[in-house]
Amino acid sequence: MKFDVVVVGAGPAGASCASELSRSGFRVLLLERKKLPRFKLCGGCISARIGSLLPDGWDREVLNSIRGGFLGFRGGDLIESTAGKDVAYIVDRASFDAFLTERAVQSGAQLWEETEFLGFEGGPSIRVRTSRGSVECDFLIGADGFYTKVGRQLGYTKERYFRGIEFWADSSRVVKDLSESVVIDLGVVSRGYGWIFPKGDRVSIGLATTGRENPLRVLGEYVKRHRLLKDVDIAGARSWMIPYGIKSEDLHLGRGRVFLVGDSANLVDPLIGEGIYWAVVSAHLLAESLEKAGEKALDLYMDRVLKEITPQLVHAGKIANLAYRFQRTAFRMGGKGAISRFFELLEGERDYVDIYSSGIREFALSLLHFENFLHIIIDKILRR
Repeated sequence: MKFDVVVVGAGPAGASCASELSRSGFRVLLLERKKLPRFKLCGGCISARIGSLLPDGWDREVLNSIRGGFLGFRGGDLIESTAGKDVAYIVDRASFDAFLTERAVQSGAQLWEETEFLGFEGGPSIRVRTSRGSVECDFLIGADGFYTKVGRQLGYTKERYFRGIEFWADSSRVVKDLSESVVIDLGVVSRGYGWIFPKGDRVSIGLATTGRENPLRVLGEYVKRHRLLKDVDIAGARSWMIPYGIKSEDLHLGRGRVFLVGDSANLVDPLIGEGIYWAVVSAHLLAESLEKAGEKALDLYMDRVLKEITPQLVHAGKIANLAYRFQRTAFRMGGKGAISRFFELLEGERDYVDIYSSGIREFALSLLHFENFLHIIIDKILRR
């Protein structure tokens, strides 16, 4: 059996690739190792800027429209900010991924569910081995997430990643109404953040860290001391890995006629760990590259990622290095307008290059002021 393209993984990246390529006339096979809809660990928060990249009807998958939020510090101090319009959306990944996959099938892609990808061999035609037998294709796309088998066969390994942990509670366990707001807490882990996201009649509570803490222990402490939570039991918390990149060398885009997109390629925001947006963006870039360049698609895909995505991840990484090293200063900056600028990024009105360039001087001055204040306090203590 021969296809133009085989896509491994029916998440946002894989399903979007399959949709775009099928609409352009490619014969596409989409492989998914589980039966859809299937459970997927994910905070499920997507930025509003994604809207134009998704197929019609995607808005029916939205559980909550986010119009503001709280920036917290260690579950105590809170800074509230409202955008006055939608800046993000909460979706359930099981339903959302199934919707995107259904649209891919409607566009002409063939779907093989409950099918394991086993490996591939190159040649004039790529031979893809699956648990349902082998197929031939001209191009292979790995959209199979953090543990990508396609990427591993290309020799890639994951060097940078968040460790995420999440559980769900009834929304009545939250003191404030969070139906249109999210909570992001700094100071919870050494490099990362804690969160409380609404999710229909429940809330998602979790944290993401690149540090060496024990996530389950830290999550338990975070929940106990958080001023917005009451009588919450973290039983059932589950963890997963979120890869990210902060420089072009971190991005694993593929070789020859084998490509990677989304989490498989480490195309994830290094500041907040948002992966869905960049998964869909990379899927569109790859589909357009295959449509325009065919056998030379990898060069075009790499060039477009280098120009359109890499600068965003690099500058998000610079902000992350500062924000997570000096978390108290970052929290104070949130009260001085940084949250509003971040809302503009989620809406697509700003980008990370702009936010970093316009905020770095303010951050440095704020940090210098705080450091001088500490020196004065320490000096007074020592003089007593």
